[in-house]
Amino acid sequence: MDATAAVIVLLFVVTIFSASIKGGAPSGSGPVFSNVDVTSIPDPTYLSVVGENTEDRIESYILNFSKKVSPWDANVMASSMVRYGQKHNVNPKLVAALVCRESAFNPYSVSPSGAQGLGQLLPATSSSLGINNAFDIDQNLMGTTRYVRLMLDRWEGNVQQVALALASYAEGYGAISRNGGYKETTKRYVEDIIKYYWKI
Repeated sequence: MDATAAVIVLLFVVTIFSASIKGGAPSGSGPVFSNVDVTSIPDPTYLSVVGENTEDRIESYILNFSKKVSPWDANVMASSMVRYGQKHNVNPKLVAALVCRESAFNPYSVSPSGAQGLGQLLPATSSSLGINNAFDIDQNLMGTTRYVRLMLDRWEGNVQQVALALASYAEGYGAISRNGGYKETTKRYVEDIIKYYWKI
């Protein structure tokens, strides 16, 4: 091997070694399979909050969190969360915490990707859930609760069921299944929802 070839090989090795030290890609950009503390994760079922005066607690939390929500709308939101939580066996406080993270309880919220309403449902998802008007509080919460139930069912039996269901709500079940986990930003999203939950 002549001197020129040796220099080229050496530069190639140094470049690869340097990339591996830096991680090649930005830190946390790859999927992670849930490092969320399972001991902090709430029970996802409706039965877990029976007898807690849940509707009043959710309504009070909404009004304290957002001064832009009227008492009337807060009452409708809390009532819908409890009613659909019971119907689909989903903890309504978990739905409230998710909605808090998704839209800050703004029923007219629209994301850059076109997700709409309290649960930030994409139009195609809304349509598949039977929602005619994603900005209608009751319809959106019906769809949001059903969608949470669908995600919980997909991960039934997994110790990280709730964390994975919430991550799937954000990224999509297919993406998490394909990637074997979810993004670091999604992990923070899940942790935010759990943090809100324990304040309700």
